[in-house]
Amino acid sequence: ARSPYAGRTLGDTKMRTRTHVSIVAILRERKVIPSPVPSESLKAEDIIVAVGTRAGLDAAMRLIDHGPA
Repeated sequence: ARSPYAGRTLGDTKMRTRTHVSIVAILRERKVIPSPVPSESLKAEDIIVAVGTRAGLDAAMRLIDHGPA
């Protein structure tokens, strides 16, 4: 809920460009959103399913939690 991206779109994160991580799904309210598009809004309770290197995933978590460095 404290993420600067809550209520914004997935594209706003620029996740792939910034971290080289791919978001493959979003889990929301017991539903799966597979292959989410950049216009998908992120909600406070979403669970993001991502693939990438350990360093990339750590960077992605920091990005979602705190915004870009």
